[in-house]
Amino acid sequence: MSRHKATLSILQVIAPHRYSGAERIAIHLADELRRRGHRVAFACNDHEGFRQQLAHHDIDCLSTAISGKLNPLRLYRLVQVGRRFGADVIHTHLSSAAWLGSLAGRLLHVPVLAHVHALNTKTCFVRADMLAACSEGVRRHLLAQGLPEDQVRVIYNGIDLARLAGLRPLRDVRADMGIRDGQPVIGVAAHLTPKKGQRHLIEATALLRDKQPRLLCYLLGEGEQRAKLESLAAHLGIRQSVRFMGYRPDAVDLMQAMDIVVLPSVRKEGLGLCLVEASALGKAVIGSDAPGIDEVIRNERTGLLVPPGNAEALASAVDRLIGDRGLRERMGAAGKQRVRELFTLEHMADKAEQFYYEMIQAR
Repeated sequence: MSRHKATLSILQVIAPHRYSGAERIAIHLADELRRRGHRVAFACNDHEGFRQQLAHHDIDCLSTAISGKLNPLRLYRLVQVGRRFGADVIHTHLSSAAWLGSLAGRLLHVPVLAHVHALNTKTCFVRADMLAACSEGVRRHLLAQGLPEDQVRVIYNGIDLARLAGLRPLRDVRADMGIRDGQPVIGVAAHLTPKKGQRHLIEATALLRDKQPRLLCYLLGEGEQRAKLESLAAHLGIRQSVRFMGYRPDAVDLMQAMDIVVLPSVRKEGLGLCLVEASALGKAVIGSDAPGIDEVIRNERTGLLVPPGNAEALASAVDRLIGDRGLRERMGAAGKQRVRELFTLEHMADKAEQFYYEMIQAR
């Protein structure tokens, strides 16, 4: 049951284009809120992967007609869903859902919490009663656009630490991935887009070819950059050292096999969920020195920060950590503790509940 006296009917609204970080966060949060005794259901668009995950978690999907910011029929249907469900609060994720959900909340006289998972412009979010930024970097980005400070709060993305106890044995994972004993492994779990910077990780791997000839680099994820990245690896002569794994629902299992998890983004991140997951596994991490990422990594304590888009600096950081197992282990332990303090599912749900009740009281 909830720690608060009153349980709530919470309508989660999202219109995903793929099943990625924001979508996973929304489902895991819904699971935890239900565990606390709240009624939770989703209104979403007709995305097969997302709906499959809802079914897997046994979460109700009340409508699949959530898309198109300027579609009045979609708004009408969302209002009808909210009314039938008896929503006490609407919690939106991503921009389209924020726009439609905020308008529906006005018509239903129900408060709306709009979750901002990236460095978005304020346009689609301004009608919400409160904005939940996934990091201080995202909050500062929104405040710089003129939003009032008391309207924008932070809810750090949280992960379910209990899930880590059910991962496959490491020896099985390494065997499945074709990793030999003692072979150093780095990798990244992210959509294959230019902003995630995978090309710089491939370039860094090539720069380390002579110093670390056995180094393997795993790319977990799918996206429009795959063909270009495969061509780059071939052009640099390291195609056999770079393994493209595609989209993997078991990405956390596979990260167990990595000595270092890297997020080489060339732009600011909302937070960098794969770094949180890697730290929870006790892995040393390397990321770009940019807002969002620098809130997960404490430089020289839980991992290393490098300038964005700098393959030479990235290669140097990888080489340093590969060559110092003790340093990797110390950073991994410190990162694990930081996750337990800031980035748990329980902490995220605590904050969400706090904001729901605050908005309801204000109404």
